[in-house]
Amino acid sequence: MYQLMTTVSVVVDDIDPAVATLCRTIGIPEPRPQSYRGGSGIRAVFCRVHPKYAVAPTFLELVAAAPGEDASAGAPLFPVETIAARQGDRAIKVHATEISMPEATLLDLSEHLQGLGVPHGFVPSDRRERFFFGGDPAASYDWHADAGLTIEAGRTDHLGLPEEAFSAPADLPTDAQPHTMVRIVAREYLVEDLDESLGILERNLRWTPSSVDEGDGYRRAVMPFSVPRSARLELVQPTGPGRVADAYAQLGPGAWTIRVSVVDVDAKARDLAERGTPFVFEDGVLRPDPESTLRVPFEFVTAPTGG
Repeated sequence: MYQLMTTVSVVVDDIDPAVATLCRTIGIPEPRPQSYRGGSGIRAVFCRVHPKYAVAPTFLELVAAAPGEDASAGAPLFPVETIAARQGDRAIKVHATEISMPEATLLDLSEHLQGLGVPHGFVPSDRRERFFFGGDPAASYDWHADAGLTIEAGRTDHLGLPEEAFSAPADLPTDAQPHTMVRIVAREYLVEDLDESLGILERNLRWTPSSVDEGDGYRRAVMPFSVPRSARLELVQPTGPGRVADAYAQLGPGAWTIRVSVVDVDAKARDLAERGTPFVFEDGVLRPDPESTLRVPFEFVTAPTGG
């Protein structure tokens, strides 16, 4: 099992207005200056839904293509525009699905993929610290490498996560206010054929779901991580009329909902109302209007009180 989902990615046109929107509409804490990163062809900000990294180790990462003058002379260009273009005209795009693991696991995974003939590309190519499934992201992408998830595998030891956070239970932070966001608990991806996607992940990543269930008009598989406080990856296939089928018809396969736990979802509903953010609240799930959240669906649910 891999350790954690490092970030939940959203590609945006412009970082600063996107951050301002999410701070205003759903109360994302204002990112610290050091949360903003830039490189050749990329600008990113690592937003926290909770101020403490150990409480919420999965970041909300907003990514934009850097203007040409931001690209370092001689540095390899990170192809945000190319990766986004491969996802067509869908409203929700990612630059990667980032997962982290120990260095030995990363290198073993690369060797396993090489033995299978599955393309993957280290970035930068001369360092064995992270790689993209499907090949060099600047040149090509093979959907069959990771079932279209654009997975980026990286080393956990680069994250600076406190050692105790790797095993701490997914409990509530002390002294949290009722409307407080606790952590990102899931990222949903829409898939056309769940069994095909799971088969690819099992073969290429040796990764199997912790559960597969059926609901009203959908099948869902949960891909687990060993860090209890990590977000999990959920793959959802429409099987009949309903909310999932409607989303699939609009977006097609790819990234979909970001689910965030809060101390008290009723208090969060009051918080959204005070912010003037439209929402739908049913069956214990609070959904702000995606037009208020960069066209990305967010969900808020009450966090469990135990680990």
